[in-house]
Amino acid sequence: MSQANLSPLLGHRTVGLHIWPPHGDLLSFDAASVAALVYLQLTIPGQFSISHSANPDLSPSGQLPFLTHGLHHVSGFGSIVAYVRKLPNAHNLDIDLNSTQAAQSTARIAHVESAYGDLINHMLYSLQENWSAVTRPALVSMLPVPQCYYVPSRIRSSHKPRLEAAELWHVPEVELDEPEAPRTVLGRKKKRQPDIEPHKFKTALEREKVIEKARALFDVYDRLLGNTSFFMAAASPTTLDVIFAAHTHLLLSLKFPDPLVASVLTESYPRLVAHCDAVLSAALPDRSLLPSVVQNDWKSSLRYILPWPRAPTPRRASLSASSSPEAKKIEWRYKLWRWGFFGASVLAAAAYLHFATIVIVLQPRGSNRAADELPPAEVVEGDGDDAEEE
Repeated sequence: MSQANLSPLLGHRTVGLHIWPPHGDLLSFDAASVAALVYLQLTIPGQFSISHSANPDLSPSGQLPFLTHGLHHVSGFGSIVAYVRKLPNAHNLDIDLNSTQAAQSTARIAHVESAYGDLINHMLYSLQENWSAVTRPALVSMLPVPQCYYVPSRIRSSHKPRLEAAELWHVPEVELDEPEAPRTVLGRKKKRQPDIEPHKFKTALEREKVIEKARALFDVYDRLLGNTSFFMAAASPTTLDVIFAAHTHLLLSLKFPDPLVASVLTESYPRLVAHCDAVLSAALPDRSLLPSVVQNDWKSSLRYILPWPRAPTPRRASLSASSSPEAKKIEWRYKLWRWGFFGASVLAAAAYLHFATIVIVLQPRGSNRAADELPPAEVVEGDGDDAEEE
């Protein structure tokens, strides 16, 4: 796109969107990142670039997605929306909503991020089968060494407290009952009665609770959608449509071994599935229309391994001051691990260079044949005087 077509505020200061990398058919492996990408594509198409990153430490607030524009850094979907609305020539998706609808939209966006986000995180991090087959391999493929070994578990642990509070943590998969071998009693084969296992009833009950939570959420937005293409009978996607469709896109695009929540959506709420397709078609009728992707060079990959000092920002300073002592302790522990890995790598390389030396022993011609038949003597390194005495 030519420079003349850019808005006066953008000019040479290109808007850069930093989001989680894509995975398979996903635009990004994060619902908020998908929402930010779709929102910018609908509001300032062709006037921003994408940078894929799996390192939240690059963000001023330590979270993805985040937006850079000149000296401005904005993180989080809500903050990105508020900032983009102030840009000249940016299209306001909620301009046709009245004051009541705008207030309801703000409340529903927070509800979607909370309730729908918990269900998505339950599918990604709580169900062990999905975590082992989908989530963890995807995160490992996005992260460099050494972060790929410990960051996935760290991300999963960070979601545990919230999912536990929402009663969505660690719901085990339903295990199929295996037929038991018959046993012999007084010469006759008698089928063994299966033992009553209370945990299986608890498992089924917990899975049913998750389904009820999903139905309660989908019922609300299915009624709000009605027979229209977008929420609140809007002619084009609103911010609420974007955030809801982003979560649906993530839920339906991943091939979960245990499609607990996804099956509820596809089997009982086809209008919400069509709503996701309508929003993505409005923003990206063709995947080739995606903005240019800024490729990270090898220098940026070193930032994963080496604990580079980050430039202090007011936002980061305020977050550091407001973080709890426990969070600071955890952050300090991972910082020590990073330094420890780097130090151990340097020591291992130095030890290899010191001990992995090749000693070549030269013998003159005509040496004693008997000496050749003897087993090789052990080479002892020492001072020159000691060698002569021996």
